[in-house]
Amino acid sequence: MKIFIKFLALIILLRASTLAAAEPQAHVGVLVPELGRAQSQALKGLGEELKRLGYQERKNLITEIRNAKGDRGALQPAAADLVARKVAAIFTTGTRATLAASGATGEIPIVFVHPGDPMAIGIVKSTAESPKNLTGVAAFAVQTTEKRLMLLKEIIPELKQIHVFFDSNNSYSRNNFALAEAAAKKLGLGVSEHGVKSTEELKNTFTGLRGEAGAAIFHVADDLVESESEFIFDTARRKKLPTMFNEESWAVSGAMAAYGPNYLDMGRRAAGLIDRILKGQKPASLPIERASKFDLTLNYRTANFIGVRLSQDMLKKADKVIR
Repeated sequence: MKIFIKFLALIILLRASTLAAAEPQAHVGVLVPELGRAQSQALKGLGEELKRLGYQERKNLITEIRNAKGDRGALQPAAADLVARKVAAIFTTGTRATLAASGATGEIPIVFVHPGDPMAIGIVKSTAESPKNLTGVAAFAVQTTEKRLMLLKEIIPELKQIHVFFDSNNSYSRNNFALAEAAAKKLGLGVSEHGVKSTEELKNTFTGLRGEAGAAIFHVADDLVESESEFIFDTARRKKLPTMFNEESWAVSGAMAAYGPNYLDMGRRAAGLIDRILKGQKPASLPIERASKFDLTLNYRTANFIGVRLSQDMLKKADKVIR
């Protein structure tokens, strides 16, 4: 009888150990404004790197994704829900999701990926002085403005003039334009400034452009302009105007070219930060990292349609060619 009781106790102990080992050890929330290509790539990188680091969904990791699906008003309640669920960390993409998460908690660690400068946007005061629960990976993409212009001029050697559209009501957009203007002048390019205050003004001004030889559309980060990207790409194609944007997703959508941060790599690096947080490190001890991988994407179909010949050297230089 004693032997049986000991055997039964051993089975119960082993069963309890098995159940304990099967219980998730990490609970990570994900907050995204939508699941566009950039967000999807960041999430893919996050998942791949967490798996490489030894995390397996439903074994030692639970991931809860909250997708606002383009509804800005849904971000705050989604962030509050993740906080209420007491997740161990929150992963965010972009400005609005990060600010929503930051507004919902000052305690739960937040790890973001951001294409721009988190200081200019107001997410943090400086890369060395961020809120104690906030860290992440930022691309500081505006600093690649001159590089994008150089690539555009390499694609179109006869380039003489760039048209830049931006929201004149937005100080961040005005600053982005000023940087583009300075970079263009440095490269000997003329700049046509198109500060607009509404989508109607944007469409009217853009429709009035002439498709002149040696001219191109140069994009600077701007919500107003980006909200009308489909219109811009369609109209630019009809006018035979080349377009250079700042992220791969825009080239996938129809821009002739794009040069910007690799979100897959940013997601992987964010996973490394989350891993360190889950193992006990405080976000305050993890400085914001700079994205290190930037990709050139060329849309061969758009270039061919508007009559721009992409040289073999450029096609080889591109990280991705959409045919």
